[in-house]
Amino acid sequence: MGIGALRPYFPFPNFRHTGILSYFILPEHTRKGLGSRLLDRLCQDAREKKMMSLLANVSSKNEASLNFHKKHGFSECGRFKAAGTKFGEYFDVVWVQKFLDEKEK
Repeated sequence: MGIGALRPYFPFPNFRHTGILSYFILPEHTRKGLGSRLLDRLCQDAREKKMMSLLANVSSKNEASLNFHKKHGFSECGRFKAAGTKFGEYFDVVWVQKFLDEKEK
């Protein structure tokens, strides 16, 4: 159905309070609440690790994922323009961030 992972942004002590998320839900299992539950679990794990913020990166072509992250409190914090190609078209890599204490930094 899906998979999720949480890791420190960089493996150095200076970055221990920032995590990076990776997760994927199979297309036939989306829009059933699984992504929200998985994200909630990853956020809980991040809090237990004393992380303050989470990062994720999303293809600019993936409107559903961009909307999902926005709905769950992430906001765009960076963009790598024309970083990849899919089906012969360039896409941006959009970086999004969420602060776990709900305050914008």
